[in-house]
Order: sequence, then structure tokens, then C-alpha cells
Amino acid sequence: MPVDLGGRCEIMPGTPMPALDAAGGAAYAARLSRDRKTEAFAIVTDRSVPARIDMMATYRGVENPALLRLLDWGTVDWSPEGKKRFVLIYERPGGRRVMQDMTETRDPLPDDQIIRSVIPTLLFALREMNARGMTCGAVRPTNLFHKDPASPVICIGDCLSTPVGYGQPLLVETIERGMAQPAGRGPGTIGDDLYALGVSLLMLHLGRNPLADLDDESILKLKMDKGTYPALTSQIRLPQSLVEPLRGLMIDDPKQRWSVSDLDLWLQGRRMSPKQPQVPRRGARPFEFQGEELMHCRALSRSLTRASAAAAALIERGDVEKWVRRSVGDEARAEAMQTAIASAGVGGRGASQEDKLVTRVSIALDPPAPIRYRGLSILPDGLGPALAEAIWQNTNIQPYAEFVLAQFPHFWVNCQTDFRPEYVPMVQAYDGYRALLEHVGMGFGIERIVYELCPACPCLSPQLRDYYVLSPAELLTALDQIATKPNRGRDPVDRHVLGYITTHHKKLNDRLLVPLSNPHDPARRMIALITVLADVQNRFGPARLPNLCNWLVALMDPVFKRFKNRETRDRMKAEVAQVARDGVLDALVRIVDNVDAIRADDKGFLAAMRQYESLTRQIEKLRAAADDKNGMAEGTGRQVAAVVTAILAGVTMVGTVIYMLRMP
Repeated sequence: MPVDLGGRCEIMPGTPMPALDAAGGAAYAARLSRDRKTEAFAIVTDRSVPARIDMMATYRGVENPALLRLLDWGTVDWSPEGKKRFVLIYERPGGRRVMQDMTETRDPLPDDQIIRSVIPTLLFALREMNARGMTCGAVRPTNLFHKDPASPVICIGDCLSTPVGYGQPLLVETIERGMAQPAGRGPGTIGDDLYALGVSLLMLHLGRNPLADLDDESILKLKMDKGTYPALTSQIRLPQSLVEPLRGLMIDDPKQRWSVSDLDLWLQGRRMSPKQPQVPRRGARPFEFQGEELMHCRALSRSLTRASAAAAALIERGDVEKWVRRSVGDEARAEAMQTAIASAGVGGRGASQEDKLVTRVSIALDPPAPIRYRGLSILPDGLGPALAEAIWQNTNIQPYAEFVLAQFPHFWVNCQTDFRPEYVPMVQAYDGYRALLEHVGMGFGIERIVYELCPACPCLSPQLRDYYVLSPAELLTALDQIATKPNRGRDPVDRHVLGYITTHHKKLNDRLLVPLSNPHDPARRMIALITVLADVQNRFGPARLPNLCNWLVALMDPVFKRFKNRETRDRMKAEVAQVARDGVLDALVRIVDNVDAIRADDKGFLAAMRQYESLTRQIEKLRAAADDKNGMAEGTGRQVAAVVTAILAGVTMVGTVIYMLRMP
């Protein structure tokens, strides 16, 4: 049965199209509702990393024949799994994929076809994307398609279903990006796309992968030792017409690598001066570590982070610094190492302290490389997708928090030889992330940082992962649906939900978050929780959330117990139950957080307490008097004696008067 995308498109789960599968997920046939003539296909994402949703509108604005045309995108109820999935709808290319995989051998492309057709077409597409502030990150032979079966025109396939560079083989990534984990490579630059273009052109000309018999580790080591161009072209005879552009595009130094304008000038006939590959400065003797003989700082930097305990001992003993000074002869790098050691606090002996020391020293030894810490290998601007992937996969996220708290990105920026303007906002942002991490309350911490770093990431709350929530309104809608399930959690809101809300609702009053972390006042916490959700509903919708309201009402016992008057409590329960049917959270807040009702209840309770105290005193007085039996008897006797005496005195007086009146 077709899966509907907002009434605009239908996706056919029963018609997979493996020839069009992308790095982000499998491809299926699709049909546009209003344009039956356009052949389309859908990519249904199924990876643990977010798609580039923030760039899709920008990409669709690029009208270029060398790019697949993006027709639509959004979330759908993916019936085969019973979950929501994010999908991208593309126009189907007329031809097949240029290379099915990186080990395939195909007919080589002639150099004149590459120069006259392939390079201008792909360069035009990369230039258009760069002009709109985005990189492609998906230029590789296996992601190139023939526009038409009989046409030599080649177009770039999907580049939006995963973060930049996530699906790139190490061969087509620069050395620095190749050392990073796929989700932590960052947004990249046009220079990275041009590097990938150079490697792809070489493979198209050869009709094969020149290093197909090597694994990724061997390819990376070969690139680091020799440089990319010599590593890929050794023992290969290239036509003179391609030597210059391939060498220029595959230069490892980004400052010397050909730019878009350089390649444009070359296409126009201007011949550029040949650039020699930059190989790392080698030591006079190798540095022996863990059975390896390392000849340059880049290889040593990478090797040290694989065995932090052993590396820390050598660093503290001064062996690494001596080798850099005496064998490599790099005083600047040795000074950077001293700064790294001083800033890491060598006095600590904990495992974490050793890791931090080795990480800082590795940055000083190889500044452009990723930050490597406790198994992570991330470029500073790639932390967001990497953290999202770790949370999605339920792996340990403590190293990511330590990554921020240890201020590794700050030290990385300080070690760079070339300052770039984008470093300033990046460092400022990390200062803010550090402050968020130091705040342990709900709405802060690592659960908020992931959405600050990666705004396009769906809410990663365990109860919402099957709903692919991409907005506050979708979040409330998903919670309303979850409320009807028997296996729903106790509380509709967790740290991820609040982290997502606070990131996407910038006008939310942070003071509302304080009671949420107070376990000693459950009533105030519950009211704050409903107030936050009500504010989200008022600003983003949807208008009615009856199931969520009923879920919250079921959790309101602490709120009702806040009122002392039983009649008030019963009346409030009835009012809340009635209002919950309308699904308006703000109405619940007005009932349970009514200041006048609270004051009246407090005033009545105070009056009742005073009356109780007065009655208690009277009872105690009577009880005390009743307990004093002797005193009561004596008092009663005196009263009786006084009465009897008064009567006798009266009788005597009356008798005396009568007697006196009768006397003659």
C-alpha cells in the first residue's frame, strides 16, 4: 500500500530501487500527486545520524543539471516498520550509476571527455552550491549518475540524507577528514569537495580504484607518508592534459590546493605552475612506540592517542619533546607541546587526566587533524552529528561531555597556524556549551547541547525515536499519540524533551525550568511542567491535545493535595477532568495554578487552624478542671456551705424581726 507524504507524493514500499540507494537509506519508487510525468524516487532514511534538513530549501533553490532535483521531503508513517521515517523525494536520473562500488572496474573515460564535459559540469554544480553557503560532501564515483543513457552528462546524486562526508570512502576524503569518524567530519569546505573531485576524476579516467587492494588504514598511512597525489598515481602513466589539474586538486595543503577560480582559469586555457606535493617533515631517526617506527609528527600524533597510558608516560618523561626538537628539528611544535603539557595539568594520575594530556599533545603535534580523545576522532565543527549518533546508538556519551568541558576545541584553534574567521563564533559557542554542561538541571546538560550543536536533529528521547520529531508542534503531537498507549512511560517529559524544547523555543522563560529539577516539591514541579507544555502549545500548536491532557491529569495528585479544603480539591478534580477533554493545556494551568484559589484555600486553612487552636484550648481547660477532683469537691462544698449559711442567717433574721414586732 502506498505511503503518503502530506498528500503531495506517494511512496511504494513494495517497489525498492536498489540501484538508487543512498548513504542515508534505501530507495523506493515514488509518484508525485500533481505531476505524473516526472519520474521520482524516494530515499527513506534509516541511519543513526540526522539528515541535512537545514540545507534542503537552499539545495532546492540551486537549478543545475549536474545535481539531482530535489522535489520534496518530510516525515511519513513508514508502514513496513510501523514507525515514522524521514524521506527525500528526488527526480529519477535517466541513466545508471557511474560506478556501482569502489572496487568496480569499468571502461576508462577519455581525457578529452573529462576535460570538456565532466569537469565543467561538476565544477559548475559545486560553484553554485558554494555560492549559497553549502558544501556537497558527496562527490565520489559511486554517487555520480548518467543524466541520460545516451548522454555523457554526469550528475551528482544525493548529498542531503546524511551529514557532510558521512558516506564518503576514506579514499576521496582529505587526510584530516579521513582521520575523523564519519559522523564527526564537520560541514567541510569547497576545498574538500574539490579534493574529492580530483580523486573521482582520477578513478573515472583509470576506470578503477588505484588502491583497491588496500584497506582504509593502509590508504591513510600511504597518504600521510607520501602525499595524496604520489600515493594514488605512483606507477601510473597519466596523459599530460590531466596531470596539472589532478595534481592541483589533490594537494594536501588546503592553502595550495586549487580553488574554483584556479580550475576555471585552467579550463579557459591558462596553464598553472606545477605544485609539488607537501610531504611532512621527517625525523632524522624514527620514534619507536608500541612496535612502530614513526618518522613524522603526524603519524606519531595518531599513534599516541591509541595507547594513552603508555603515551602519557613517555610525554611526562620528555621523550616525545626531545624527539621533536632534536630529530625533527621543529622548535615551534616543541613549544606547542610544552603549552599542551602545562595546560593539561601533568600532576594528575587518573586515567582521564592521562587521556586529556595525550589529546592536547596530539593536537600540538598535528594541529589540522581531528581531536582524538578516548576513542573519539572529531573535527571541532563536527561534534553535533557525532554526538547525535552516539545518543541514537545508546553508546557512552561521557567522553563527549568531557570533550567540551576540557576545552579541546579552544586549544585546537590556538594551535592552528592559519586563523579563519569562523573560528571566533565556534569558540564562543563552545563557551556557551560548557556553561550548559555545568548546569545539571533539566533543560540543560548534554541533552540540550546535542540540539544546540545540531538543530536539524530530531528529538532523541527514547519514547520519541520512532516519531522523528522535527518541531515543537510535532513533539506535542507525538506525546498526544503516546498518551493512548498502555506501555507509555510514567512522565511525558524527560531531559531530551526539555532539551529539545529549550533549544527550539528561545522565548521560553528559563525560570520555569528551576522547579522541574526539584524532587522535594512535586506539586510545583508538575505545575511548571504543564506551564512549559502549555507555552509550547500556545506558540506552536496543535490546538487540541486531549490525550496528553488526560495523561497529565493522571499525574496531578501532588497538585490536588496542595489544597487543604476537601471540597475545593474535589471541585478542582472535576473541573480539570472536564477541561482536559478540550485538550488545551493552558486551561489546566489556569485551574491548578489559580492564585486567588490558592490564597482563599490558605486563608480558609489559617482560619480553621485558629478555630481549632481556640477549641483545643477550651477543651484542655475543661479537661484540666475535670481532672482536679479534690479542688472541684472543695469548691462545691464551699458553695453549698455558703448557701446554707445564707439561708439560716435569713431565717434567723426574719424570726428576730417578727419576735421584736410582737413585743409590747
